[in-house]
Amino acid sequence: MRHHDRFHRVGRLHKGYHRRQVDTFLNQVEVALGGVFVPPTATDVRQAGFELVHGGYDVAEVDDYLDVLEDRVILAQSATAGRRGRPDLASEAAYLRDELSAPYMRRFPRARFYRRGYAVDDVDDFVDAVVATLQGTSDAGGVGVEEVRSAPFRGRRGGYREDAVDDAMDRVVEHLLQVRREARGAAVPPDVLGQAEPTT
Repeated sequence: MRHHDRFHRVGRLHKGYHRRQVDTFLNQVEVALGGVFVPPTATDVRQAGFELVHGGYDVAEVDDYLDVLEDRVILAQSATAGRRGRPDLASEAAYLRDELSAPYMRRFPRARFYRRGYAVDDVDDFVDAVVATLQGTSDAGGVGVEEVRSAPFRGRRGGYREDAVDDAMDRVVEHLLQVRREARGAAVPPDVLGQAEPTT
């Protein structure tokens, strides 16, 4: 890594993220987090895109940093909102559950037949796991942030529209980050993930 580079560069024969685009975006976010400008949202960070060019920044390294930065943005939003502006995590979980609980094969708009979308079975099976997490009924502790971020959906003609699925997964990621952030600061009420209060 050169002393003035934020991340390692890939070799000249390989492609990585455009260095100037990455540096410009990160500079803007960090200045905003310092209180100079209105900070970006977690979605802004998650959806940031950069050109792939020869000799650019290592893609995995930048993506890992963006995941950490997204968490910082969530923290900044929570701190700015204060107690009155805190999100209602239980209501958000219920909203997401309702939105994702449509009948199988009808949960998202379809791509036109001659266009590729996400394979319906892949998405529906994964959404089942997400809904179980939001309900608090998952056997293995539920789906985590990283799993949602990297969910592998195969391409299929006439599948679910990618933008619709991606938007829903973005909202799930943001909710799970908020839950994780709240859990670090205080115990999360059982109903946040749809769990019933324990009976005595």
